[in-house]
Amino acid sequence: MNPKEAIQSYLFAERAKTNLITLSQMITVLSDLKGAEKSGAKRMFKLLVNAVAQDLTFAEKTTGSKEFLDAVKILDGIESMLDNDEFDDVSRAIGNAMTQATTPAQQGWQVLSENELV
Repeated sequence: MNPKEAIQSYLFAERAKTNLITLSQMITVLSDLKGAEKSGAKRMFKLLVNAVAQDLTFAEKTTGSKEFLDAVKILDGIESMLDNDEFDDVSRAIGNAMTQATTPAQQGWQVLSENELV
């Protein structure tokens, strides 16, 4: 990985981690909602998960880091968990996706450090 690729990997990974943290915070609130509020929140949450997955797909295509695609595969399973009110499972899945997104950030940081750019 050259420095330009390292910067891209790092930036995509950090953005993904930020988005996944947001999802994690939202699921905590969503699990406490009732009735129509919960139904509407689930729809919005699914849209946001899809947006994060699209961003991760773009990151994988741009950087070639398969970990981004692994994170997408994890996020793909969230919809059915959400439909079944399996909020703990959703939280775990988000954490697993974050683990995948962290690897390209670490790899990018390593290259940037080796090249004395950070």
